[in-house]
Amino acid sequence: MPIKSSPHENKVFIIPTFSNREGLLRVLKDINDVYPQCRTVVINNDPKAPLEESFENFLSLKVSFINNKQNDGFAKAVNDGAKKAKEFDPDYLVFLNDDIRFNTDWVGECIKKIQRNKWVASVPILFDLHHAVENYGFLVLPFGKVELIKSKNSKKTPDGLTAAALVFKSGSFFKLGGFDERFFAYLEDVDLFLRAKKQGMRFGITKNARVTHEGQKTSSQRAVKKAYLDFRNWMLLIGKNWGFKKILLNLPAIFVERLRNLWGIIKAF
Repeated sequence: MPIKSSPHENKVFIIPTFSNREGLLRVLKDINDVYPQCRTVVINNDPKAPLEESFENFLSLKVSFINNKQNDGFAKAVNDGAKKAKEFDPDYLVFLNDDIRFNTDWVGECIKKIQRNKWVASVPILFDLHHAVENYGFLVLPFGKVELIKSKNSKKTPDGLTAAALVFKSGSFFKLGGFDERFFAYLEDVDLFLRAKKQGMRFGITKNARVTHEGQKTSSQRAVKKAYLDFRNWMLLIGKNWGFKKILLNLPAIFVERLRNLWGIIKAF
């Protein structure tokens, strides 16, 4: 029996944002063009530039805005958006970066794949501005490093999916407790999917769906913070998910990889 795409009302878009106003406006326009009846929750982490209600008046979208008084990071922003989305009783949560572009029903394709394969989550193929594939999911190596799967013909089962454009069954997301807010930003999606795998949840790529990831330039100040978070978050991730035996077996390689993280902090200054 053919699987029908879920109604528009059954999914809610969740978009965290900080300073990329142009990107946010573009992705809201894309949602408006492809999913005009969908609800969207925008979480603004920039306390110096609150989003005005004129955003909602400019578009026909049903948009809810959360203006945070401080930047609490990606993980908390997404969780706050998911809690707000609960008011609309969605079957699916669609997490989006504010630098994603699309013009086709990629969410519907992901939902079909989730339903057909009994997954809890799926992502489209992310293409960069040069039309190159960013990844087909990722592997988490035992010494604490992410390896992107670059080949569409890879036989490797991904350990996780990027959260840049992610469709997740709402019940499963809340069962996992959402993102771990201690990560602030970076590696929170790795942690989420490692926890999902431990609970026997399955997920995968929808290869007939695609979006464009524009990407943003990082200032030198933000580069330092990212390097620090990479080091700190890997320590947190390993402590949470590896277990004593796995840490012991891989301790020398873990130590070397963390030294690379520390060197990244030095180079970022």
